[in-house]
Amino acid sequence: MASITGRSSRYGDGHKVVLKERSKIKSAKVLELFRKANYQPGTSVFTIKRREIKNPNIRIVLSEGPEQLFLMDKSNKSVMIMGNASTIDSLFNHYTTNSKSNTNTLTLIKENISMWMFESMIEKKKFLSEDEIIQKLGAAYKKYYDTTYYDSAVKQAVVLKNNLKKSGYVYERQADNLTKKLYEVGRKLSGKANDNWNPADVWMIKKNFNMKPLLESKHIDQLNDLIRSAYSKGDLIPISLKQVTNTTAKFSVVDPDSVLKSKKFEYDFTFDKVDLSDTFNNFILQTKSGFAIRAGFKASATTLNVSLEGRFIGAGYQLGAIDASLFPKHVLEKYKYSVRGGKEVNKKDYDIAKKEMKSIISKYPRFSNTLLNYKEVEKKFIMGDDLTQKRFANIVSYMYALLMTATNRQKFLELMAYCYYSSKKLVAEASMYVLIN
Repeated sequence: MASITGRSSRYGDGHKVVLKERSKIKSAKVLELFRKANYQPGTSVFTIKRREIKNPNIRIVLSEGPEQLFLMDKSNKSVMIMGNASTIDSLFNHYTTNSKSNTNTLTLIKENISMWMFESMIEKKKFLSEDEIIQKLGAAYKKYYDTTYYDSAVKQAVVLKNNLKKSGYVYERQADNLTKKLYEVGRKLSGKANDNWNPADVWMIKKNFNMKPLLESKHIDQLNDLIRSAYSKGDLIPISLKQVTNTTAKFSVVDPDSVLKSKKFEYDFTFDKVDLSDTFNNFILQTKSGFAIRAGFKASATTLNVSLEGRFIGAGYQLGAIDASLFPKHVLEKYKYSVRGGKEVNKKDYDIAKKEMKSIISKYPRFSNTLLNYKEVEKKFIMGDDLTQKRFANIVSYMYALLMTATNRQKFLELMAYCYYSSKKLVAEASMYVLIN
């Protein structure tokens, strides 16, 4: 992480740091010293104090090194850590109180960090330091910074460099400058939102590449073919990013055209289990491969529209949203199941939802990890407020459509493949991209 020791450090009084996770601290001896002081890896947060504390409450001596770092813990106890500067620095990450309410801001920060790291690695053949990244973020975004974003960007840049032989690119986030008009054309020709046509977060465009033929495309197949051709020549690289939590990142080319022509399923989409929350706010349907669908209410605190997301259990990131406008049409036309959403919910919808719930439980007795039977569901419904009851009516329709399809193995496999491809934007008229995760 960035240097927090020494008088030259830019992080002054009040800057918060968190003790790194156990797996990131290699010395068992150091871990034991913090354990004896009742501090936990990955959770113990400290505030830096730049003035020397003469009689600290807690002393942690890592070595006879010359550096001393003074901190305050959450109980307002003073802590002195003594040892080599590099050793002390390596034990902590910057700490932020990031929350879901800052989703857009955090997305911007993560994508910018990755983009800046790509540019430095590809064009200058060097990593940006953590201090340099924080400086580029500026005062407005510095408070949201997290070391994990930097670590992820480094891994992403390494795998990108290993798969790219050229340099001389312009780097930008989706639809910022050169790709703004490109996304306008993509939306118009495909009829899809930006991410559903091409989910690239960062674009790399060769400095001498002529975008005009793409912008003059008359059909979506023409546009997608031109992007595919430009990528093969190294002129245009659309990159979708997922935060990397493993030791190394993975690089793959996602091409809807070739994938959708294949008749083979990439994963085992056999039904495994489903869990409905006792608040009726969400359910997660899981397949044998670990691919899962999360259904829930995301847009606002009062929305009645059900959103679907694809994910892999334990992956640490979402694959992406399943197209909310296409899914209801797909299950109705293909499997004859109707799902509900929107503001208007009435008693008739409640009655239908209750019947659907009874049918679900009759075929899947284990339908929740908290609710045991229909009586418990009914009790939660009766005790729920107006919003809870309306959400119950809508979310059960999605659960019913998915689980009734699961009674026919082949149909369920096809539906799960559809959801998987939709979450990865592998749908007809979508454009190819590179995935780094």
